[in-house]
Order: sequence, then C-alpha cells, then structure tokens
Amino acid sequence: MKMMQGEAPALPPITVPTCIRWAEHDPLFPYAWTDRLGETFSNLDLKMFPDVGHFPHREDPDRAAAEIAGFFARINWK
Repeated sequence: MKMMQGEAPALPPITVPTCIRWAEHDPLFPYAWTDRLGETFSNLDLKMFPDVGHFPHREDPDRAAAEIAGFFARINWK
C-alpha cells in the first residue's frame, strides 16, 4: 500500500560494474540528476561526457566507443 502513497520499497543496490557517461549539455536530463545514482549502483563508474547534448553516441561516436571500450578493459570483461 505504500506505493499508493508515493513511496517505493527500498531495493538492494545493483552490484554489477556499471558505466554511465552523462552528457554535459543534455537539455532533457541535467547532469545534476546523477547525484543519487550511487544509491542504486554500488559499483558505479560515472563521468560527465563533456561538450555533448542528449545523444553523445551520435554527436561523438568515436569518443563514446572509446569510453565504453575503456570501461570493459578496466573491469577485464571478455
């Protein structure tokens, strides 16, 4: 019944290594909204993706690919 009152049940944090690159100039989802991601992801690799808007993978695909590849290299994922 708590959800009906606007409260969601607390869930355990996600422990899988998680890479989030948040666009610096996203007009829909401001970077400031990342302030609580650590509550959901306990193994979070969060960095601002500078000088791009809402679609960094389209605005700077080479840099986006390098960030993703770098993350997988750091966690030794094969």
